[in-house]
Amino acid sequence: MNLGRYQHCVCTRLDNTQPLCAAELTFSERGKQVRLTPKAGETAVAVVLDGCVMTDNQLKCDGLFLWKGRRTAAAVLVELKGAGDIRHAFEQLAHARTRAEYQELLQSMEDHQVREMAVIVSNGQLSKPEKERLEAHYDIRVKTILHSEASTPIPELRDYL
Repeated sequence: MNLGRYQHCVCTRLDNTQPLCAAELTFSERGKQVRLTPKAGETAVAVVLDGCVMTDNQLKCDGLFLWKGRRTAAAVLVELKGAGDIRHAFEQLAHARTRAEYQELLQSMEDHQVREMAVIVSNGQLSKPEKERLEAHYDIRVKTILHSEASTPIPELRDYL
């Protein structure tokens, strides 16, 4: 996928310059990790938003996975958070979704119908009522809160597409 002026923010197989990139399709921060593994005929990229695409002091989330299947596509905003800060992740995801840079990245998928999603990766959890309250407050639907610790398997986003 060609992301134009943001191509330098894409995680690569070797020589990643972005600390969030653990591998070509894996984000990692403070023991929390998440990856997206495409199947045959699919393509995907991991794009670092915080500190690369978005370099100002406004709210933003950590990264974005762009995935294309044969007929559909998905844009998955990702925030990696510690257990005590999950609530703030909802605000970050909601604000990132409104930013011009994010909208520009979505346009790179113009030949596909794009499903927009948001996920939080954390070593903590929220109750269902608290998650629903935060979704209503920030007007964003969070697909899932994935559990991740240094000692657990890396969560796979492909399972949620």
